[in-house]
Amino acid sequence: MAEETAGRRRFPDDEESAALFDALADELGGGDAIRPQQALMLADVVRYERLKAKLQADIEQRGLGGMERNGRQSYYKENKSVGMLTKLMDQQRRMMQALGLVKATKDQPTEPDDDGGFDDF
Repeated sequence: MAEETAGRRRFPDDEESAALFDALADELGGGDAIRPQQALMLADVVRYERLKAKLQADIEQRGLGGMERNGRQSYYKENKSVGMLTKLMDQQRRMMQALGLVKATKDQPTEPDDDGGFDDF
């Protein structure tokens, strides 16, 4: 029998999700270093990853949108999965920033640019 991990306890029927949870938990220090609030956020990040895969599969299957007809009218209807995917990715990025797994996008650069200085925008 495989070793019982935090990921397996959270996702007993999904080996891939359990492995992703454990990998992210290890980046935060693993084991007892993770607070319960962090574990809940990590579980949400993993669930978002699974939802992203489903939305991406829908977009690949149905495309970004298409023409629809309503009697004599024709109009373009966007695939709702596109908007949902964008929102989901944004929320996942914010959660990962809160956990310290990714840097905020508005941070100052850590290396000087070509002219030897940092841009002051």
